[in-house]
Amino acid sequence: MIFRWLKLRREAAARVSAEAETMIALFGDGAYHEARSRASAADRRRPRDPYWAMVRDEIGRRARPDWVDTATHYLEPSGTLRASRGRR
Repeated sequence: MIFRWLKLRREAAARVSAEAETMIALFGDGAYHEARSRASAADRRRPRDPYWAMVRDEIGRRARPDWVDTATHYLEPSGTLRASRGRR
């Protein structure tokens, strides 16, 4: 049973990834905007269907690969914390 669930999840992730690739190829820089509008329309039709929201998030991850979370934002490449410059 758990293996079937994992298989379905992997298949869904593959579909989302393929859809994100297709939208990026078709819409270029406007892919995120298009996915966002489709996610909004899908949410109005069927609130519990996260497919387009997942596609939107995947496109967002691919569009901003340099994004880092707040915890690592202040780290130097060596792993040390960046000193605060303080107020002047």
